[in-house]
Amino acid sequence: MTMLADDAAVEAVVFGDGGLLAAGPDLLHISCSTVSVDLTARLAAAHAAAGQRFVSAQVLGRPDVAAAGKLSVIAAGAAEDLDVAQPLFDAIGAGTQRVGDRPVMAAAVKVALNAGIPAIMQMLRRNSSASSPPTASPRIGWLRC
Repeated sequence: MTMLADDAAVEAVVFGDGGLLAAGPDLLHISCSTVSVDLTARLAAAHAAAGQRFVSAQVLGRPDVAAAGKLSVIAAGAAEDLDVAQPLFDAIGAGTQRVGDRPVMAAAVKVALNAGIPAIMQMLRRNSSASSPPTASPRIGWLRC
């Protein structure tokens, strides 16, 4: 399993000298890194060409959620590989959503969710400012309108 910072870090670990592709056939790489859809497609193709298996398992959650083992896992890959990976998903997450047999689907869902968060926050700001100025709520740490 890899959970690295960005595309460059994953590329180094997978494609670099002595990287995962050099590990030989039958390796199952479970990538929990937030990386681009393009890199996820390249990873799937490269692992397949090397006789390896690949699962994209995107995770959602803040560091405190991760420390508590309560991440949300969005996983895609061959069903049998997802079955093998499920105990790992159970250890790090509160739930797993399987989104198909193509690893790029998990990366696409993560990108869509990440893009949606700012849009939702903007909508909330607009709606709250239309009726009354927002005030900070010390009880819940969010805005009260």
